[in-house]
Amino acid sequence: MFNWFKKKRGEEKEEPKNLQLISLCLAFEVAASDNDIDKREKELILNKIKDNVDTSILSSNEVFEIIKNENEVKVSFYDLIHEINKNLSKDEKEEVVRLLWETAYADNILEVDEERIIRRSAEMLGIKSSIVLKIKDEVKSN
Repeated sequence: MFNWFKKKRGEEKEEPKNLQLISLCLAFEVAASDNDIDKREKELILNKIKDNVDTSILSSNEVFEIIKNENEVKVSFYDLIHEINKNLSKDEKEEVVRLLWETAYADNILEVDEERIIRRSAEMLGIKSSIVLKIKDEVKSN
């Protein structure tokens, strides 16, 4: 999945650019869970793309469209979680959960489906409920 973000063989160990993209796919899942991606949710995801994905080949809008298309053909939620679990540390997983809460609160409305996806994701990532709630409170306060 997303092979065009992977480095060529023989280069130094890849920083998780494609894992950041996978995390953004998960954030898109949260934004799309209420069947309406708010302008602020899209803006947040576009900014995260600019900050975390190499946009020298594709623009952030093009990357967003690829994420959107992947979501429409239903990339497996479990595959996304599996890749994150396999490759990220506990702290990095907590940052993914933070990204999901930021996405959910971008439009200032926390939908039930958004929270359900975040809590399920965190559970599958092995993040304790107390930490999930702490991150939620921090994001909500900002």
